[in-house]
Amino acid sequence: MSEIRFRNAAHRDFFLESMIKCKVNDCYHRAFFYVMGIAGETRQNINAMFDFKTDCIKPEGMHAGWQTSGTVKVCHLAFNLWNGYAEEGREKLFTPEELFCCEFAPYFMEGIKARYPEYCRDLPTPKKQAEHTR
Repeated sequence: MSEIRFRNAAHRDFFLESMIKCKVNDCYHRAFFYVMGIAGETRQNINAMFDFKTDCIKPEGMHAGWQTSGTVKVCHLAFNLWNGYAEEGREKLFTPEELFCCEFAPYFMEGIKARYPEYCRDLPTPKKQAEHTR
């Protein structure tokens, strides 16, 4: 996680504190807490969205009064990265077209990298092609 970009110090601190609190260091937890830490509102309301005792997400928190259009996108992506969750009948709201149309998109990509590190490795720099002579 040393190469991952955090939005700010509060985001980084939330991520580290949540990882210690949950006591599980795997790609699911790293992606979930990374994404949930992007917005201040989701950081402040993490206990409405995640049960640390049972190690489970709380989908009912998705409809809480504190949610905004941006925080809903944060929660949708975090839940989807956690276990593929998409609310029944509202699956369209969990598509990249819906989720990535916001200011958090660059950080969402970092969350995807955290969840799928084996597929999101840096690609090698392409070799310069020799010019073809005519």
